Amino acid sequence: MIRAVLLAGVTLLSAFALPVHAQGSASGAVRLPPFEQHALANGAVLVLMEKRDTPLVSMRAVLRGGSIGDAAGKDGSAALLAELLQKGAGKRDATAFAEAIESVGGELAASAQTESLAVGASFLARDIDLMVELVADALLRPRLDPREFAKARTLAVQSIAAAKDADPRDLIDIYGDAWLFRGHPYGRPTEGSEKSLESISLNDLKAYYAAQCGGDRLIITVVGDIRAKEMERRLEAAFGGWRKAGVAAPIASAMARVQGRRVLLVDKPGVTQAYFWLGNVGADRTDPARAAQTLVNTVFGGRFTSMLNTELRIKTGLTYGANSGFARLTKPGAFQIDSYAQTEKTS
Repeated sequence: MIRAVLLAGVTLLSAFALPVHAQGSASGAVRLPPFEQHALANGAVLVLMEKRDTPLVSMRAVLRGGSIGDAAGKDGSAALLAELLQKGAGKRDATAFAEAIESVGGELAASAQTESLAVGASFLARDIDLMVELVADALLRPRLDPREFAKARTLAVQSIAAAKDADPRDLIDIYGDAWLFRGHPYGRPTEGSEKSLESISLNDLKAYYAAQCGGDRLIITVVGDIRAKEMERRLEAAFGGWRKAGVAAPIASAMARVQGRRVLLVDKPGVTQAYFWLGNVGADRTDPARAAQTLVNTVFGGRFTSMLNTELRIKTGLTYGANSGFARLTKPGAFQIDSYAQTEKTS
């Protein structure tokens, strides 16, 4: 029997919520390379950094919103849309779009997170025009082909079903967030569920795109072998005319930390390992103590040589891995600890 154990509100997590302030002298401050920031007339923000030591350019276009903009009962819409953005856009169908990327040795991928939908690309500097064209096509002119939609939805449903029958580590964080953030947007799974995905139609994705995607939500960062002024002109020509999103970007409210303990047990007969997740509301991405929290977590559970992994894997051999970490969102996400062990050794 497998037992997935999820605890919310465990007392030890409060140590990571304390306002610890890192001290440092001005001489030891981190210095970032110089960059330029520009705003287009439609609200899009450009962040450009010249780095000419290698003939490469990386570009990331992020839309504020993400899965918290999924309609009620349609969890997984943003994730399905991200998949379709790569499956044909502009004058190219899915095959031609993929071939355009591969023919020059480039990379392009779209993804959805809780509060963002993004397209990232990396190309040789000589192919910068093609890169901008493909990213702009994906965001402004996605084909949303019915056949590609049907394949993407089927694969998403099958992937969730396979994860339930395979390694629960692929699902434990999803269950943990759902248990901790019950009734809150952060508890909704970005990947959706088998039931919610089956209910999503192509028209639902088109409605999501019209409402949640637009130039006023867009942040573009470009780093590499570029000339900032030329890049600004390219991006303004490609994205400056994009309409605004149909609605304002969704913003979640902050959730109070859980007091006491809440325990969820999920039994799965016939499997010999128990997986556990312990969590509480942690800290947001702009927390003034972020650097100190990250440092402490790195030592505690954020790397292979951390205290958690040393005790549970190296010293006692109870597990192959244990870790901890923060989900950094606009409002505080989860701070969680997770691991697994043979069921009889869980205690």
